[in-house]
Amino acid sequence: MMPNRAVIVGIHKVDTDESVHLIELEVEGDVDAFDFGEVTQEMPGEDQDNWQVAYDEREIESSNKNRRFVFFFHDIDLALPLSTSFGNVNIPNVTKTPNRLSDIEYDVP
Repeated sequence: MMPNRAVIVGIHKVDTDESVHLIELEVEGDVDAFDFGEVTQEMPGEDQDNWQVAYDEREIESSNKNRRFVFFFHDIDLALPLSTSFGNVNIPNVTKTPNRLSDIEYDVP
């Protein structure tokens, strides 16, 4: 059985006045156990209720071994990992949004 694991495949700055990034995440293992409600990032000095969370997540790819999702994240600290139900996930360098994700539009919450 494959262990539960989440990896950020890419992070891309969204063209908006706000500080928003599109994050592509690959989830392996018991994918149905992955909880997007637990995707957050510690904000030192802030109450946990004020921490940012994943927004507008959607599945973009599925195979028998893993699934890929994208979601938006506001005010991310690129030096800190994201916290998920599968453990902490390191953030790679920000790159240009690939063409395959160009049709994913950001809607202000």
